[in-house]
Amino acid sequence: MVTGKQHIIIPAGCRGTTAKRGCGVFRCMPAILLIMTVLGCVSETGTKQQPSATAGKLRMGVDASLAGAALGQASVFSAHYPDASVDIVPEVSGKTLLSLLKHENGAAMINGPLTAEEDSLLQHAEFRGRKEPVARDAVICIVNSKSPLDSMMPARLAAMLSGKARTQPDAVPWTSRNDYRLLATLRSLLGTPKMALHAMQCASDSLLALRVASDPSAAGLLYLSSYNSLSLPDAVRGQLRIVPVSSGRPGSRAVPPSEYHLFEGSYPLRTTVYYLYLPANPLAAGFGSWLSKEGQKAFERNYLAPVRQLPRTIILK
Repeated sequence: MVTGKQHIIIPAGCRGTTAKRGCGVFRCMPAILLIMTVLGCVSETGTKQQPSATAGKLRMGVDASLAGAALGQASVFSAHYPDASVDIVPEVSGKTLLSLLKHENGAAMINGPLTAEEDSLLQHAEFRGRKEPVARDAVICIVNSKSPLDSMMPARLAAMLSGKARTQPDAVPWTSRNDYRLLATLRSLLGTPKMALHAMQCASDSLLALRVASDPSAAGLLYLSSYNSLSLPDAVRGQLRIVPVSSGRPGSRAVPPSEYHLFEGSYPLRTTVYYLYLPANPLAAGFGSWLSKEGQKAFERNYLAPVRQLPRTIILK
């Protein structure tokens, strides 16, 4: 049994808020504002001295959809190394990297690739941050069980999000309000880095699921990790289904976002979960090494897929 070594910290900005639904156009976080904020206002808070790669205290900020997986990894890590304590801090979308670079957190876990501006900032001489792929996730499209939408291709999804009028009706896309990380991931997956993405908005992924469950014309976009960690009544979840996705290439078929299809690459909207840290923190580096090796087994047991498969020993009798 694991005792009292891991904690989950909920910042005030992450606690339940409500907002009116509406139609919105997502816009990317201005890169210059991010750079000015980090370089001009670096905090002195956070853990400064970590005795080793397997001892001390680490505060790790994570995208909210990854909180459950990160907490599970922290528990297993501390069970192996009792002198190490890892606190998990769910962050609002788009703030996870910023909290790391301001030294509010000693490490971070994010979903999807960094933008070019974010990656440049992480590699800045003041930080020289490290980025390690540790797991696989996916962007999924959920629809009402009565929806006629039975499969999807990235090109069709891009058309749905373009906001342009079409001759044939299509499902109406919905997302959570101002989900910056999902926005950046979608643009990367669709190959449209500068395109404004048009979608109706809900205040949270839970309300998004409720909306889709009651509206056969709605198509909800969210991370698979978020969907699998939602606490929904069985009656609501029974009204939802995940749309299989095809690459659209000749001979390809639409597949669900199963662990197998994420690992071998046939699900087109798959994403990579990255672990970020600053090399001056030995415990952050040690935890990252754990996630890339022994921690892969824990990802296999939760709602993410491992980024690599570890060799297994088969004993023949």
